[in-house]
Amino acid sequence: MPLPLEGIRVCDLTQFWAGPFATQYLANLGAEVIKVEPAGRGDRQRTSAVPRANPGEWVAIFNGTNVNKHGCTLDITTAEGKALLRHLIAISDVVAINMSARAVKKLGLEYGYVRSVNPTAVMLSMTGFGATGPWQEYVGFGPQFEQASGITYISGYPDLEPMGNPAMGDPIGGTFGAIAILMALDHRRRTGQGQFIDLATTEGMSFINPYSSLDYTMNGRIKERNGNKHAVWSPHGAFPCKGHDEWVAIAVQNDEQFAALCRAIGKPEMAHDMRFADALSRWEKEALLREPISHWTRQRDRLEAVRLLQEAGVPSGATSTHATIVDDPQLKDRDFLWRIDRPINEGRHPYYGFPARLSKTPITARKRPPTLGEDNGYVYGELLSLAGARMAELDERGVIAKVLR
Repeated sequence: MPLPLEGIRVCDLTQFWAGPFATQYLANLGAEVIKVEPAGRGDRQRTSAVPRANPGEWVAIFNGTNVNKHGCTLDITTAEGKALLRHLIAISDVVAINMSARAVKKLGLEYGYVRSVNPTAVMLSMTGFGATGPWQEYVGFGPQFEQASGITYISGYPDLEPMGNPAMGDPIGGTFGAIAILMALDHRRRTGQGQFIDLATTEGMSFINPYSSLDYTMNGRIKERNGNKHAVWSPHGAFPCKGHDEWVAIAVQNDEQFAALCRAIGKPEMAHDMRFADALSRWEKEALLREPISHWTRQRDRLEAVRLLQEAGVPSGATSTHATIVDDPQLKDRDFLWRIDRPINEGRHPYYGFPARLSKTPITARKRPPTLGEDNGYVYGELLSLAGARMAELDERGVIAKVLR
């Protein structure tokens, strides 16, 4: 059976992480995604490179968000580049962009222009704060979106400053972007109408944190940082195991689980200690519980600790690094990691696959991430019908160049 989005073409003008993360969903679902990178230098994400030959081709985020896409290079600041982009928009179903509002206006790529070229196109605009309001022209990245949403303030330990995540707002915003595009495509299928999607990444971050804002508006409480401490459950947190930086996470939710934990660590009498008689008492005196639990966990490696705790009925799990994830037996059984051979990266490497398994249309790695300008021949020769001599001329003049001249 054809993949769900087979026959849909996406003109992907996004860069960095959030936008490519959105269009990655579409590519995996079968859409023909044409990733348009700036001529001569490529996606700005390529600049976060490692010291190797062809450093821009070794950037993990770029590779991880551009599987199953075609890649071309184009200087859209030139008249000829703008003309080629216009032609590509005309034959596409979706146009995705995550430039700042100022850059979009400067380049003349507002929705009005896209609609004049292709009236039924779906256009996704991904900005930090949306296309309206006093912050509409502000430029931002993941850390700023996280801070503006209030999530940074509640992240960390009570006695330390707020702890920010490097860029969790990007994949979250990208996921909402993909969902919005799918909804717009379904609307177009039913009505024949295209539409404009104004996505504010910061609002996507706020959307996943409704508890804190509602607790303030309903109860007048501002949520504070509390590390791994849970609002109700106790003991709750990560405990050190044998070895370097090895941990087991434990989340006791009720009296029965606490009694099971006490038996598992060889301290059954703690379950009858009046200081820990109920959930509130344990929550208030959680610091007293950490030492006996940690004494037990430190004598065992994380996998042994988890096995013993789970066998006793205690909710627990071993912390993982990306090194352990690569060899995780559960993920191997489900074929979640795609082993993709990209010759420029010297062999096969594991890529995160698609998180949902579709019974009739399995999602697979059909095409490796494109090297810079890899598909110029396909895009300009086959899709836009340019002659070889014309392509060579445009390349020489830098309009579709793969390298800076």
